[in-house]
Amino acid sequence: MEKTIYCLVISVMVILAFLIIYGKNGFMDVHHMRLQEQAIINENIAINEANRVLERKIDRLKSDISYIEHIARHELGMVAKDELVFRFQDIKKEQK
Repeated sequence: MEKTIYCLVISVMVILAFLIIYGKNGFMDVHHMRLQEQAIINENIAINEANRVLERKIDRLKSDISYIEHIARHELGMVAKDELVFRFQDIKKEQK
């Protein structure tokens, strides 16, 4: 009789331990949720930094004439009225 009760208690404890570790809302679920939370926090940090960069760029585009000129020249290929544009062909590309 004692052996049966002992085995029953051990069995219940093993089942409870399994449920605590692997069951719904167990340690494994909590660990997985913490990893997801950290990934979301890191993604939010990256998005906030990108937003700050864009806000700075917007502010500069609204107020900084030299930055507007820089963008116009380098990204849009514009030149001033008194400038000449020289375009050179790459000889190496033509020979191939």
